Amino acid sequence: MTIWNRFNAGLGLCLALTQVHAQTTGPATPVVAFPVYNAAHAMQGLHRHTLLPRAQAFAQAATALTAQTVAYCGGSAALPALRLQWQGTLQAWEALSSVATGAVLERRSQRQIDFWPVRPALVERAIARAPQGEDAMQLVGTPAKGLPALEWLLWTRPAAPATPACAFAQEVAKDVEREAQALVQAEARISAQDWDEDAEASGKGMAEWINQWLGGLEQLRWAQMEKPLKAAPANERPAYARLASGSDAASWQTQWKALREQAGVTPAQRRAPPQPGQALVPIEAILMGKGEISLAARWSAALAQADAAMASADPTRAASVLNAATALKSLNLLFQNEVASSLDIPLGFSNADGD
Repeated sequence: MTIWNRFNAGLGLCLALTQVHAQTTGPATPVVAFPVYNAAHAMQGLHRHTLLPRAQAFAQAATALTAQTVAYCGGSAALPALRLQWQGTLQAWEALSSVATGAVLERRSQRQIDFWPVRPALVERAIARAPQGEDAMQLVGTPAKGLPALEWLLWTRPAAPATPACAFAQEVAKDVEREAQALVQAEARISAQDWDEDAEASGKGMAEWINQWLGGLEQLRWAQMEKPLKAAPANERPAYARLASGSDAASWQTQWKALREQAGVTPAQRRAPPQPGQALVPIEAILMGKGEISLAARWSAALAQADAAMASADPTRAASVLNAATALKSLNLLFQNEVASSLDIPLGFSNADGD
């Protein structure tokens, strides 16, 4: 039996259990039957209604970042305004890339835009070479460009206007903008696919999404939170990814919001489930549509526990970071042990893991 036939087989159970549950819940929180979602529905919702708008928002932010950098280096804008735009661009980027699927994975954009940690020696070498234009920037190594390099140029060693460092900062911003525009084009192409007519592409796309969701969760839990904390020498601040700009707390929240949106249904969606092909279909909704009511409830509870822990995560309080990492680890284990198998998705490492 295929994955999609099993989806259909679960609908009757879903309807029956939902009716029983509805009889035992108060009228303030009505329970309705969720549709049976297939891979095409998942891909339509993910790409057309989530990733494409996010790619467009990131491109707009990157364009504004270039303009602000040029204005600052020309002496007509202040550094605080440029820093604020950098932070906004980072937020737009992480809203798109925290689950690195679709165009982000296809183009390996994480290496181009968000290579971390930045290599200061390579940045200084690039400044001395004074690259100009797209071809010249292609010769600059990824550890010396992207948003982390620009963060270094705005906070760690702020580039003054009308200096070689500021000229390089402009080139870095333009390079990010070019990649952002390319992401829009690639995601528009992916979104325009006829997912209903290509079951194989839909199945592969869903498998990629599920695996990359788990990869995004681990990137946040381990690489961004727990590993820097455990690696920090005693009495020293952990070397979190956004330490220089003080943006770690906001970064964690943005990443978690993107992961959470794709993982669980909202209160409104419990009353009016996402319509197939018309909206993002979260993982929990797919479970509900399959009739996995008990598992969906436990998944929802694990998400709520992670919500509370993440809301309290503070880079200046180690205990809060470890508590959040523990909650995310519990979510990880439930996902690997039960959720992925219920979705009939094999878990593995993509060739982009670790970028």
